Amino acid sequence: METQSHGPLVKSEAAGLPKGATVKRVFLVFVLGAIQIALFAGAASAQEAGFFDGFDSFDTTRWSKGDHNLGRSYLDPTNVSVSGGNLRIKIPARSLEGGEILTNDLKSYGSYSTRMRLPYAPSSITGFFLYKSPDYESEIYIEIYNDSTRRIMFTTYAGGAQTHTVTMRLPFDPTAGFHDYRFDYAPGSMSFYADGQLMKTWTDGIPQTSMHLMVNTWFPSWLEGRKQKRAVYTLLDNVSYTP
Repeated sequence: METQSHGPLVKSEAAGLPKGATVKRVFLVFVLGAIQIALFAGAASAQEAGFFDGFDSFDTTRWSKGDHNLGRSYLDPTNVSVSGGNLRIKIPARSLEGGEILTNDLKSYGSYSTRMRLPYAPSSITGFFLYKSPDYESEIYIEIYNDSTRRIMFTTYAGGAQTHTVTMRLPFDPTAGFHDYRFDYAPGSMSFYADGQLMKTWTDGIPQTSMHLMVNTWFPSWLEGRKQKRAVYTLLDNVSYTP
C-alpha cells in the first residue's frame, strides 16, 4: 500500500517526536522572534527619545508649565513664555513669583544640557534637574544662585534621602551672559559640567529610575526673599537630551 505523505509532520514522527511537536517548535520560534523584534524596537525607540529644543515656540507635546507653590514662590504658568528664540521665565517686578517647565514624559539615563543666562535676582535660584515624586525619592539637581557670587549646587536624592550635596564656585558670572550647564546620568555614575568643564562626579547614592526633566526659577524659603524693582528673566537658549 502506498503511504500517504503528510509533509513535515511525517518527518517529525519518523524522528521520534510526538505528534504536533513541529507546530510547537514553530510557535516557539515565532515567539522568540517577536521578543527579539520588540527588544530591537525598544532600543531604537530609546535612541529616538532624545531631543534638542531651540525654543522657536513652546512645544506642548514635550513641555508643561508648573502651576504650584514652591518655597516663597508661586510658580505661575503665565511667567513662562517664548520670545526671540529663548524660553523666558519671568520674576515679575515687586514679586516673589517664579516659573517652571517640565517634560511631559519621563527621561532615563543620558546626557542633559542647557544653555542659559540667569537673572540678577539675589535670594532666588534657578534649577536644571531631574525629579520624580515623591519628594526626596529620586532627584538630581543643578541649582545656581541668581546673583554674581558664582555659587552653584550639585545635589542627589535616592531612596528617600539626600545622598550628596556640594556648593562650588563657577569660573564665570552666570548673570553676565549665556553659559552651558550639563549633567551625565548613568547607572553607576553622575557627572556635572559647566561650559564643558567637569565640576563634580559621584559613583554612589545615585537614583535608579526615569524622571521628569525640569527647569525653574524661584525663591527658596531658606533665603530671605528680596523683591526686584523691575521684572527680570531667566533666558534659555536651548535644552537637549541625548540617551
